[in-house]
Amino acid sequence: MSTTNVQQTSAVAYASLEDLGERQTAVRNAISSMGAACNQKIADYLGVPVNQVTGRVFELRAAGLVREAYRGIWLPTGRNVIWWETV
Repeated sequence: MSTTNVQQTSAVAYASLEDLGERQTAVRNAISSMGAACNQKIADYLGVPVNQVTGRVFELRAAGLVREAYRGIWLPTGRNVIWWETV
């Protein structure tokens, strides 16, 4: 007999996937595809302005679907930015 032990946070995050909007889904999928990405990298990947990404990342973070992976330098600007990863 096989049993699966799923963390409660993982179960909640998985259930939240059904409630995502189109843009939230696109942003989450972009982060997942790249492994980790900052807002500008996500915007470049999706071909949209960064202001269409920042709010969606905030919403995904609040839902527990993405988290901060690390902080690092975005080379094109030399700025310190947050890199996100999916949960």
